[in-house]
Amino acid sequence: MLAFHFPRPFILVFAVFIFVGTFLSTRLRSRQAARPKPTPAPQTPAAKVLGIAIGMCGFLFLSVLLFGFVMFMNSWSAWQRYQGQSYHATSFQIVRVYYQRTTGSHGGSTYIYASGMVEGKKEWMSLSPYLKTRPRSQEELESMVPVGTIIPIYLFPNLKGQTRVEVIGALPPAEANRKQAMLVLNRALTILAGLGLVIFVLVRIRRSSMESSEPAAVQASAAGA
Repeated sequence: MLAFHFPRPFILVFAVFIFVGTFLSTRLRSRQAARPKPTPAPQTPAAKVLGIAIGMCGFLFLSVLLFGFVMFMNSWSAWQRYQGQSYHATSFQIVRVYYQRTTGSHGGSTYIYASGMVEGKKEWMSLSPYLKTRPRSQEELESMVPVGTIIPIYLFPNLKGQTRVEVIGALPPAEANRKQAMLVLNRALTILAGLGLVIFVLVRIRRSSMESSEPAAVQASAAGA
């Protein structure tokens, strides 16, 4: 994570998650080792289906936790970056657009940005918030945003790089990112709570079905003996 420059809060949360998971797993194994091992009962088809359902819900839980946290941190970082900064409305005149695609083990990423003039000075900006559809090539990007296009923006003179320029939206950048962060947080927590409840119920049902099948398995083994 450090090599790929993950945010420090992101690394901290995963470290805590790994520590708690390791601690609980160690305690569970120690308790199981202290108990006499009963003869394992054969799993019923219902128990197998429930096990698959529990695994799928667990995978969804981890996926929502991962992607929800990344989306929340992106909006949170942008909110903190723009909070309290001075800015004013102006315009960005396109000089050149850039379509850059990177390759990687997870399919790569696409970056679309532009250089232009703002109040007589050269600036850079991301075109993703401005475009309604995502282009698939440099030529398509140039046709969508030709040279000379005027884009209404907010200019943050005290910031650096592409963060100095933000497309004017319904809300100021700080408020828009704060609202997005809270929206992601509320939805992620709601989904995680729902998935946690579903996993708990499925585990209880699976345990009950396995416990009810144990007497029948014992009787069958006794009859066979």
